[in-house]
Amino acid sequence: AQQTVSQTVSKAKETAGQVSTDAAASANEARRAMRETAYTVKESASDSLLSAAEGIRREALKGGNEEAIRQAQMLSRGMEKAALYLDSHTFDQISQDATEVVKENPWQSVGVVFIVGLLLGMIFGGGRD
Repeated sequence: AQQTVSQTVSKAKETAGQVSTDAAASANEARRAMRETAYTVKESASDSLLSAAEGIRREALKGGNEEAIRQAQMLSRGMEKAALYLDSHTFDQISQDATEVVKENPWQSVGVVFIVGLLLGMIFGGGRD
């Protein structure tokens, strides 16, 4: 009986070790897939910013209004800078930069988060009364 118990414990340890190894491999694969997806989304956001900047410039030039063209140029430059920033920085660098901005401007950061929250609330919860 003692030998049977010993064998059962040994097999249970072996099975637990295998399950642990399989779980670690699955977790690593999931992390890799999420990282790839995040970088794909970041690249797509950068491309969208560049396309939007180009579209804004084009539409402003069609209108011919000098003030609108000037404003469109300023907005487009800002969007292009954001796209370049996304292209040239890792998520770790972006996180560090965001942390620095929040530390340097805590009240402005709270205000921006509040406004973004209101906008998202209106966009996603606008149908509820």
